[in-house]
Amino acid sequence: MKKVLSLIILSLLMGQQLLFANVENESESVSDTLKSYALKEVVVSSSSKETNNLRALPASVSILTPSQIEGLKVNTIKDLSMIVPNFFIPDYGSKLSTPVYIRGIGERAAGQTIGLYVDDMPYMDKTTFDFNLTDIQRIEVLRGPQGTLYGRNAMGGIVNIYTRSPLDYAHRTNVMLSGGNYGLKQAKLTESYRVNEKVGMSVSGYYDENDGFFTNQYTGKKADDLKAAGGRFRLDWKASNKLKFQWVANYDYSDQGAFPYGEYKDGNIADPNYNSEGRYFREVVGTGLNVSYETEHFLLTSSTGYQHFNDDMKMDTDYSPDSLFWLNQKQRQHSFSEEINIKSNNNNNYQWSFGIMGFASDLRTDVLTAIGQQALQSIFESVIPPPMIVLATDKETPIPGVFKTPTYGGAVFHQSTYNNLFVEGLSLTAGIRLDYEKTKLDYNTSATMNLDIIPPRGPIVSAPISTNPIGSGSTSFTEWLPKIALKYEIDPQRYVYASVAKGYKVGGYNVQVFADIVRNIVMEKGMQLRNPSNEPLEMETQEAILAETSYKPELSWNYELGFKGELIKDFLYAELAGFYIDVRDVQLTQMATMGRIVNNAAGAESFGGEVSLTAYLSENFSLTANYGYTHATFKNDTLYNGNFVPFAPQNTLSLTAAYNKNFNKKWIDSFNLQVWYNAAGRIYWTEANDVYQDFYGVLNARVSLSKGNFGLAFWMKNILNEKYATFHFESMGNKLAQRGKPMQLGIDLSFRF
Repeated sequence: MKKVLSLIILSLLMGQQLLFANVENESESVSDTLKSYALKEVVVSSSSKETNNLRALPASVSILTPSQIEGLKVNTIKDLSMIVPNFFIPDYGSKLSTPVYIRGIGERAAGQTIGLYVDDMPYMDKTTFDFNLTDIQRIEVLRGPQGTLYGRNAMGGIVNIYTRSPLDYAHRTNVMLSGGNYGLKQAKLTESYRVNEKVGMSVSGYYDENDGFFTNQYTGKKADDLKAAGGRFRLDWKASNKLKFQWVANYDYSDQGAFPYGEYKDGNIADPNYNSEGRYFREVVGTGLNVSYETEHFLLTSSTGYQHFNDDMKMDTDYSPDSLFWLNQKQRQHSFSEEINIKSNNNNNYQWSFGIMGFASDLRTDVLTAIGQQALQSIFESVIPPPMIVLATDKETPIPGVFKTPTYGGAVFHQSTYNNLFVEGLSLTAGIRLDYEKTKLDYNTSATMNLDIIPPRGPIVSAPISTNPIGSGSTSFTEWLPKIALKYEIDPQRYVYASVAKGYKVGGYNVQVFADIVRNIVMEKGMQLRNPSNEPLEMETQEAILAETSYKPELSWNYELGFKGELIKDFLYAELAGFYIDVRDVQLTQMATMGRIVNNAAGAESFGGEVSLTAYLSENFSLTANYGYTHATFKNDTLYNGNFVPFAPQNTLSLTAAYNKNFNKKWIDSFNLQVWYNAAGRIYWTEANDVYQDFYGVLNARVSLSKGNFGLAFWMKNILNEKYATFHFESMGNKLAQRGKPMQLGIDLSFRF
């Protein structure tokens, strides 16, 4: 019955691109520039450094307006997963990690493969990516390498988020209250006030709480409850017609149960069952200042940003009722960034942009990993066989570590666009960037394990084994990042393009493997008990440790062909793209006993396509479809050659039906219905391709009514209660996974005045 119902609903849906014809409340339309974008009434620049307007960008771009963000229940960037073609974010069970995969490009642990900007301020670490979205004007998702304008760690793409300007409103107050099953309680508040035509300010805040979805069998309590809150402040000052200032500040807090992983067997996922606490706490504080000076010839901008986060993670790393391994990791980061751009500001055929940027980041990671007595006993029994007997005497053995990884870097870049090159409608965009980065690692870790050694003959000997690796190292990277794109405008509503761009993901050091390094050193010393030696262990040397913790940059070349425009005037809009990506030195993350290993595979290649369609069946009704196909496999690799890259779905699909009706002098002012179906798969979870999540889909719906300043909405997610895995991994021979969230339903109440 479930599959029949799904097919009936899907048969009503066709074609998606992220542009609906929803009509918004008149008081909101002024800030929804993407409504204008959809109607092609204005030209919107996608950033302060882009030489093409947003409507005619020679790249794959998806854009969400405020009405879409609300209607599709997009509360975080994780909610963009599968809505945007070939854009996928697996749920790891906490806000700690937001691993984004675009067209087969992604990374679980070692840095990030997309850039995230909010009001032109960069988020420097993907630990901070998962936050609640409030008072958003638009979201842009640019797919494919964006290194020329954005630099390092943008080889998969860029997500640009822009908040609303308070200068667009004399006064505006928005309140939304939500409730639902699983103890859902949400509140959002935005207050915007224009002091005069030159000064405006806004403040927004949110609160988010739920009881959790999965129960820990060991404790009988929910394993993934959540409490989160935060806010954002924005001040706009138009000092003159040429000079403008924008100051933003934000704070985000979250405290959640984390990592609700259960045993995976024959496609079934058990409830979590572990004895040590799984918890994640995080605070993020950020501020930024944008300054722009605009004349009839050029636009000069400066963006200065600062961000600080601190977090505290507790994890049972054996994910079982036994006291084997657990850890407590705390991170503290301060990051600063500065970018200055100047670009042309006229209607000439030639458009140009120059920029310079610099950043500094200071990250400190404090880790306490503990080995239980049972695990320690098993370790030494495996390396010291009978007749000698070794007994671990401590209930647990701590492995503390302090790791400092300061990083700084800078770049210079240029991009030019020449329109109407040789013939009317032909344009060429070319750019180049020089990117430099240096990372340092200071490490100080230790372990002492107390043992009783019982030889075949003779007295019991107490033999503590200890190690204290201390050292430092540094590495630097320099890379040229070019791109070139040709575009031909068939008419003002249609164009085709071809592009070539280089992508770059920086290398660095992996501190999450240190507990395993220390454990291995102690094991080697334990083996020396049989054959004593005064020679130092080779694996204790600084050179050996740096070699084991470092990994190389990942590089790619992206080739793309595309079309954008109307296929049938005022009825059918389409975006088509095909791509091929050649990747070198793919960074791979694999689970170790107590941490994660990051290595470089030889290479990979990814090819595929994207189809986005929007059909406007009437003034009130639109059908949309987004489909992405990715074939990403390893190449030139002795272990995994020809296997699919894990965590990158081969297909993503989003189907949406949207109906909006406005009424005149009725008991309601408007009625809106949206039904959307998001799907992905097949997703391989391992490099060996022996475990996978097959294609699955989640059906959702939202219906809303409005009268005056009051709005009421009912919504459901995962209506058919589809069962699927969002994450899978292996630990100490055990297969573990996280289930997708079950059916959710709720109600939204909104007020505007």
